[in-house]
Amino acid sequence: MGLTQTKLHWAVLEQDWKRTLDRLSKRPQEAFTANPYGDLPIHLACYGGQAPPYIIRALIEAHPNSLRMENKAGRDPLELASINYSADGQYRSEVLALLRWHRPGHSLHAHGPGASIVANNSLQHQLTACSHLFSQHPPKQLYHTSPHCVVCLESPVSIALIPCGHLCLCIDCVQTTVIIRGVCPVDRCEVESLYKVREDGDSGAMLEAS
Repeated sequence: MGLTQTKLHWAVLEQDWKRTLDRLSKRPQEAFTANPYGDLPIHLACYGGQAPPYIIRALIEAHPNSLRMENKAGRDPLELASINYSADGQYRSEVLALLRWHRPGHSLHAHGPGASIVANNSLQHQLTACSHLFSQHPPKQLYHTSPHCVVCLESPVSIALIPCGHLCLCIDCVQTTVIIRGVCPVDRCEVESLYKVREDGDSGAMLEAS
């Protein structure tokens, strides 16, 4: 791994996200290159506090181990994002959830309310087995993180977590979040139960998650 500023670094610094994706496609090895300050491209993306979640995901996929690598200032991507994505910014919750969730070493061992059903690898069986986790009553307050699931970034959110109240998951990603890991991907609060939002979008009072 050399110490230089690659074209991928410059694309991220200039917040040219189209060029960033193009460079990742053509030269994915540049995701492994640190500049003279020890910054990988993902460090710069998190330092700027403006990179959208799909850019963070692309950088993670190119170099998964980068999430636990520190620059010369001793900061890893999660710490940089926590500092630089503003509390009222549109991407903060999604980006922090992505960085936490995909960080190497994040425990895959079951704990919490879904622990007893981890052995079953069938998603449908797992969802059926955890039907008792679904509550008919919403959390006291719902916090809307994004229109899309913070894990897959594709499906619309439909599951709120109790007690923290984060409306942040689609039904498919419940498998890898609540059932297997037992915690909220936004704040890592232990999940006690789930609430499915109706398809008409009725979810009561909502606040934007910070």
